[in-house]
Amino acid sequence: MAKKQVQDSGSGCLQNLSVTGGFTTGKQFLAATEHEGVSYAEAFRKTVAAIEAEGMVSVSPNERTGYIAAENPVRGGGGSVRRQDDGSIRVEVRFSIKGGQMTSNKAVGEGMCKIADAASL
Repeated sequence: MAKKQVQDSGSGCLQNLSVTGGFTTGKQFLAATEHEGVSYAEAFRKTVAAIEAEGMVSVSPNERTGYIAAENPVRGGGGSVRRQDDGSIRVEVRFSIKGGQMTSNKAVGEGMCKIADAASL
């Protein structure tokens, strides 16, 4: 079977993916994308929908604060949608796995960037 190639959407999200921690302690991932020409409400709605589409079952969005909490029994994460001073919208996605779990940084990054990029799609 051919190995799936991880593709960047062109937003630069994958190049800016931040990964901290390790196998024993667990890993924390952070991805972010800036969006122009989209309203805050639309960016928030699309980001929540993208998080739900990734299979997170307990999604708790708060449009007033811009924070979105999302979890399932094995992993946790969340995100935020914020207005920037220049009028753009910044979407940040955080994801963590517990110690002793293995995953590909690139595969996690691709899923996170799909969420972070969703506001412009």
